[in-house]
Amino acid sequence: MSQSLAEVFQKMIVNKSLTLGLITGSVGAFFDAVLGAKGFHLLHGYIVALLAIAVICDYSVGVRVAKKSGQYESNKGIDAVIRDGHIFAIVAMGWIIDQLLGTGAFIFAVLALSFTYHNIQSFAANLYVLGWDKHFPMWLFRILESEINAKVKKYKGEGK
Repeated sequence: MSQSLAEVFQKMIVNKSLTLGLITGSVGAFFDAVLGAKGFHLLHGYIVALLAIAVICDYSVGVRVAKKSGQYESNKGIDAVIRDGHIFAIVAMGWIIDQLLGTGAFIFAVLALSFTYHNIQSFAANLYVLGWDKHFPMWLFRILESEINAKVKKYKGEGK
């Protein structure tokens, strides 16, 4: 695989995705506990849908960047699909662990929201690399500077 899950988690630590996931997961788990939700409910479905949309957006724009830069290879795309499948499996395992430990939706929310944030960052950086930054608020791209620099280096072979 071009990018292992260990590398993804390391990147999520550096770009603060896990921190955001812990914060939002804690808030989500609090509301889950307050509302007394047990099992998989509509709110969980919305979180999974949000993750799915972020993954699909990142994947589709990532393919476009790779093709435009001449670095598209089908095996890398297949690896990305496999990696994304593992992301959903990890989130599902988080939900199962929550059920076993009785922790509401804490682990599920932390994992799902962390991966969502990470994929949104990657998606936005890919938009920048495509030159579509003129269609989006510039403050967003200043926040994502480290991710953008990594994408520019990867696809254009240069620093920002």
